[in-house]
Amino acid sequence: MRKSFLFILLCMSGISAYAQQILKGTVKDAVSHQPVPGATVKVIGATKGATTNDKGEFELNVPANAQLQIISIGFENVVIAASLIKAGPIMMQMKAIHLTDAVVIGYGVQQKSNLTTAISTVKADALSSEKNIASDFGKALTGRVAGVFVASKDGAPGGTPNILIRGSQSINATYANPLIVVDGLILEGNTVSINNINPQDIESIEVLKDAASAAIYGARGSTGVIIVTTKKGKLNSKPSLNINMYTGVNNVPTSRHMLNTTEYTSAFNDSRNNRISDIDALLANPDGLLPARISQLKNEKNTLQSQLNGLHMANRSIDWLDRIKNKNAPVNNLQASMSGGGEKNNYYMSLGRYAEAATMGTGNFERYTGRLDLTQQVNNWLKVNGNINITQSVRKNVSNPVVTAFNARPDTPEDPVLNPDGSLGYYVGQQQHPLGAMMDNNNKDKNNVYFGSLSADVKLMSGLSFRSAFNATKFNDLNIAFSPATGYLGSFNKGIFKNQSVDNFSYNFDNYFTYTKRIRRLGINSTLGYTFYNNELNYYAYDIYSFPKVDGITGAGSGASYGSPFNIGSYNNNYKEVSDAYFLRTGFDWDGKYLLNASLRRDGSSKLSAHSRYAWFPSVSGGWDMARENFLAGSRIINQLKIRSSYGMSGNIRPLNYFDAQNLLNATSYMGNSALMLGTTIGNPGIRWERTRQVDAGVDVTLLNNRVTFTADYYNKTTDGLLSANNISYIYGAASIPDNIGVIRNYGVDLELAVSSRAGAAFSWKVESNMNINRNLLVSLKDSLISYGAFTFGGPYSRAKVGQSLGSVQVYESMGVDPQTGDMLYKDQNKDGKWDSNDMITVPVALPKFTGGTNITLSYKKITVSALFNYVAGNKIYDFYEQTLRNYDLDYYGVMPNKFDIINKRWKQKGDITDVPRAVTGVHGAGQTTDWNSRPSTQFIYDASYVRLRNLTVAYELPADLLAKAKITRARLYASAQNVFTITKYIGFDPEAAANTGIVTSNLPNPRSAVIGIDLSF
Repeated sequence: MRKSFLFILLCMSGISAYAQQILKGTVKDAVSHQPVPGATVKVIGATKGATTNDKGEFELNVPANAQLQIISIGFENVVIAASLIKAGPIMMQMKAIHLTDAVVIGYGVQQKSNLTTAISTVKADALSSEKNIASDFGKALTGRVAGVFVASKDGAPGGTPNILIRGSQSINATYANPLIVVDGLILEGNTVSINNINPQDIESIEVLKDAASAAIYGARGSTGVIIVTTKKGKLNSKPSLNINMYTGVNNVPTSRHMLNTTEYTSAFNDSRNNRISDIDALLANPDGLLPARISQLKNEKNTLQSQLNGLHMANRSIDWLDRIKNKNAPVNNLQASMSGGGEKNNYYMSLGRYAEAATMGTGNFERYTGRLDLTQQVNNWLKVNGNINITQSVRKNVSNPVVTAFNARPDTPEDPVLNPDGSLGYYVGQQQHPLGAMMDNNNKDKNNVYFGSLSADVKLMSGLSFRSAFNATKFNDLNIAFSPATGYLGSFNKGIFKNQSVDNFSYNFDNYFTYTKRIRRLGINSTLGYTFYNNELNYYAYDIYSFPKVDGITGAGSGASYGSPFNIGSYNNNYKEVSDAYFLRTGFDWDGKYLLNASLRRDGSSKLSAHSRYAWFPSVSGGWDMARENFLAGSRIINQLKIRSSYGMSGNIRPLNYFDAQNLLNATSYMGNSALMLGTTIGNPGIRWERTRQVDAGVDVTLLNNRVTFTADYYNKTTDGLLSANNISYIYGAASIPDNIGVIRNYGVDLELAVSSRAGAAFSWKVESNMNINRNLLVSLKDSLISYGAFTFGGPYSRAKVGQSLGSVQVYESMGVDPQTGDMLYKDQNKDGKWDSNDMITVPVALPKFTGGTNITLSYKKITVSALFNYVAGNKIYDFYEQTLRNYDLDYYGVMPNKFDIINKRWKQKGDITDVPRAVTGVHGAGQTTDWNSRPSTQFIYDASYVRLRNLTVAYELPADLLAKAKITRARLYASAQNVFTITKYIGFDPEAAANTGIVTSNLPNPRSAVIGIDLSF
């Protein structure tokens, strides 16, 4: 009887435990007491769940003794007994995400609330494929970080941008970009590119903007540091498969056009007739002219007349600039990743493919990526991690005949002209056919990159740990170019085959201790370590000439002779650098209110002589969070009010070549025998790296439970020991000697503001905006004027001048077009009646004065719209395109190149008011030179300020109940466009697509992209 009674009680309790009830409740914000729509309410231990409506209400069938979990983005998770739901609304507390996020710093992490340096973070969401339709993550930084100026200088497939952090602080334009660190791996040199990293594998990007944060990287940190942290799996998480793909097209957004046949004929005739009129005026009053001069003028007139009589234009008109466009060039991206983890391990793996075709000319870029990351907690004191990334990039069949399209006469036939032997011929003179030039594109650049790391974290005792990490990269590049004897490029050597390859292996081995301790109100965080860096770089190349004129030949085996032996020395080289450093960083905080951090690094490199090999790089920073003081601690408005300041010193060794501190002999041949010759550069044993000192003062403000954040920074940094070369007399047997030649200063302000709606609102929005105001000043040089960037033949001199910003051009000062003569007027600076190099001025063009961006995100239910604008103001462009096409002489092909249609506005008769001079060939103008109207001058400098809608995305997230049937966790459809429109005064292709010198030469415009895609999670 007793056993029966117990059995009945157990059954009743079981029935009670599993008795179901309909539960109704409401979820609200604990601060505003407003409803929280979209919150997920689940029964712990079961799959049942519900979502709150617009009023924060939910209804759920649950067991009587159930425990519920309520989850909503932006709020702390809530666990509550079902029996308590009827007592009143469930209040959810806002997460202070902004203050508790961990920020990756050099050799460690730090809570954002404890930061005393200028570091900005870009999360994975901004790097998603729909918001960055590009091959690299650098473009994703455009307009998102104050003080970071990103310019995509060339729209060629797979092209990478220039990145400047708080201005340019190197006199060497090539090495002004920041240092890139990927999971502790130093990426340096001209081998591994940022487009070797799949942006969708990145978890976050930290930008170290001030010297105090970058000083921990010593001699490599003065141009700023970008730390990339890749994705990892999470502990105790089920396997999650994510697939993201998009497909779309790229187009060139430009309205620039060439002259049609009628317009070309008019310009050709005007240029000859105007010169003939000038000659007739001289011959009408021959007093003072020598007989030889009179004869020369008559001969020139006859030549011009014969050119006029000999111009026979076909009855067709083709805009070759438009014809070489690859309209609707495909762009595709596919990424698949899986992640998860158990109690003591986690994993992340991914495969990706990105491909895009050229929007002008021919060619395509294709990249395959693979990544594997594994972490294992071996025991309570040892954790190991290993990851490897494999990337293969191929750029092939690239031919961008932009210059050929500029030059081609508009009546050039649509199909290339072929000679009887099958080789490419010429329609007029020896001017290349644009489509024929595109056929001469048998090239392939293939590189394989392997990089990864193996690390171990050892817990030595409470608060003390040790980390040892070996990070390495292997880079192999093979570049093959074949120009057949039947094409334009190979016709003069009966075909050319060139094979170039690069082999690079580099690694850095980091070992450091970290000590973290809190003693009551005092927090201590210290790091002490040693790093070793090794980089070896090898170049190999050869040429082969003389191929038969037979179709189908693409390899070197059919060639008959090698190229010049004088190229062997420059083609085949080996370089190696070894460096090491000791570093220390320590930080203190008192109750989270008073913050003090300092670091010190001793860096050395084999690039330098023994007596100047090592240097110290210190930093110190401090902060005070007033929001933690008693008088603000209870404020519901102010969550953080932190003022901070820092001082630091960092260096830049990248402009220093491997042998700049040494005198070397180069191998060559003489009379068929091996020989040695002096190098073109004399070594300087006293040379050192560039060094930057920077002061930073800033304030961080967070208001209304993280709904408003504001950051402002003032910085002032001075770089001395600028690395360049001094020209020397050839009597020394060399051309230059490397040297530290001057000082440059950058100062300015960074501003960042973000405002958002309250968390959980049915209609949510967020506006993020940033601005940088930077002034760049070259303080001193050993000479007042030196070269800056690459030399442009026939164009302006790229210069750096004391008292100006970097990136100036040396040109004549245009005074406009003379209404009486139609020729240009230039200012005679020294008033000597002549116009020569003494009258040239330097005009800053390259660096902007203001940069910034604004990102707007709007969400309603399942629809999200985001728009990113970026703007650049105060910079200029020198349009070398425009300059070269203002000359009306016959080129060395015997043809007058075509012109932009702007010359239809040219001066034609006395009294015309225009900024385009007359069409004229031969000597003309006050200076009586053949290039008077087209010489480098301020007439070709344009305002390159612009506002651009960088990205526009519309996304729709499919309902969860619909996806559950297909066992899909999440599905998101989106349409996205990049470079949607640009507002600018610049008449050229693209105000962004300019060299870092500010000169446009053969830069292709950046494409406008439009894609549709889907993001799936299982």
